[in-house]
Amino acid sequence: MMDTAYIESPQNNHVKNLVKLRDRKHRNRQDKFIIEGQREIEYALDSDYALSTVYYCPEFFNSESATQLIERLKRETRELSTLIRMHPKAFNKCSLREGPDGFIAISQTKHNRLDDLKLKDKSTLLILEGIEKPGNLGAIIRSADGAGVDAIILDNCMLDCYNPNAIRASQGLLFRKPIFSVDHDYLITWLKKEKFTSIATSPRAKLSYFNQSYPDKTALVMGSESHGLSEKWIAASDSLIKIPMLGSADSLNVSVATALCIYEIVRQRD
Repeated sequence: MMDTAYIESPQNNHVKNLVKLRDRKHRNRQDKFIIEGQREIEYALDSDYALSTVYYCPEFFNSESATQLIERLKRETRELSTLIRMHPKAFNKCSLREGPDGFIAISQTKHNRLDDLKLKDKSTLLILEGIEKPGNLGAIIRSADGAGVDAIILDNCMLDCYNPNAIRASQGLLFRKPIFSVDHDYLITWLKKEKFTSIATSPRAKLSYFNQSYPDKTALVMGSESHGLSEKWIAASDSLIKIPMLGSADSLNVSVATALCIYEIVRQRD
């Protein structure tokens, strides 16, 4: 990988394309997405994401390891990869952060296949239906990584996991976790074939999440922020659980609720 250019103008076509890739329509059209941040790019490299272009601005570097990443990028040459330096004004036009650290990359999108997922005897899957807010998705991914969830499956979500704000909220940990976007009917069939027990959260449930027994192969199903789980998931699940609400609020933020449930699975298995 070699330096090929220096971008000074915020009106440069590279800058315009980086701004376009904030939008899901353009991510889908190009089959690419943006990664901002040194740590996030390092995680993506560690997980074999194919970076096509990396942009950097030394004026924003805030750690000695930034130059080490530059050397790594030059050393780990990838097909059609370029390393481009940016003027601070051009970089600021691309950045979504108030305090950028000087790195933005474009990566090829990964399309994971559920049939390729390697399952353990004790496996926990997290299924998210209809999640709408990228910040919540990113926070859920962080909790799922911490709790050792084996994979995250998106069902009819209003956003994709490569939303820049989801990547930021996950602190890049989505690159370390298999994430799938799957058709609902296919997912139900696959779960039955792989002998997973589907446990879904619902305010209608009679059983509290800490009184539920979680089998070795558990699929925890969480619903959207505004609507909860659909009737088809309520009907398809093997068990329904609830989080007791003892105050005035009738529900928790979905990222908090998810963290409680997945760490209860961890507690029971320890």
